Amino acid sequence: MSTELPLLKIETVDKAFGGIQALSDITFALNPGSITGLIGPNGAGKTTLFNLISGVFPADKGEIIFNGAGIENIKSHQLVELGIARTFQNVELFESMTVLENILVGQHTRTRCGIWGSILRFPGVIAEEKKAREFALELLDFVGLKGHADKTSGDLPFGWQRLLEIARALASRPKLLLLDEPAAGLNIVETMQLGDLIRKIRNQGITVLLVEHDMSLTMEISDWIVVLDQGKKIAQGSPRTVQADEAVIAAYLGTAGKKE
Repeated sequence: MSTELPLLKIETVDKAFGGIQALSDITFALNPGSITGLIGPNGAGKTTLFNLISGVFPADKGEIIFNGAGIENIKSHQLVELGIARTFQNVELFESMTVLENILVGQHTRTRCGIWGSILRFPGVIAEEKKAREFALELLDFVGLKGHADKTSGDLPFGWQRLLEIARALASRPKLLLLDEPAAGLNIVETMQLGDLIRKIRNQGITVLLVEHDMSLTMEISDWIVVLDQGKKIAQGSPRTVQADEAVIAAYLGTAGKKE
């Protein structure tokens, strides 16, 4: 990895739930504009770590440093304002709202008109709403959903719902995007298209942390891999290095890279 200052640093982080140690002494860093794959068997602690980074749970020990500042005690909505966005294992859309409305909701931390401005319809509010709509349409084009703005999101095919969730996350203009199993439920063609999209996101300067059980996708698109097993980091490095690591092979890749 390069020597530039990391966008995100995880330093000696622990997390336990009751008597179960979910994470122990986790340390790694993400460079700006990179794709990092976070892999490991089921129960390795990947989603728990995502939840710590995105403010769902506090860490028991250690530091999480984003853009040079500690974020251990910052709430999820405040982290979005700072530049961290995420998707979820299960698609979480406002199903009764249109595709466009879902993306507009994703921009709420970047708009300033407020309730009274929306009611009174000041000229500045109208201009801001127009700009938000234009950006939402640009995002639809970016993820491959151009022309579907007025469709109800719950009526979209599952693969398109995945794309919409990513577009909504991008609507907050993040510096760091956390993708939690984005290929789950996708067919081979949709997975290939997803890989292309994640590269496009990285090429926009957005740092991506990816949890994904599809090893062929993860190894193909990631610049760096971090491997967890039973709550501990057992390896990190380039995809080629990690694939040859004996501890990784024993813990995870010994399954020949198949989905769990």
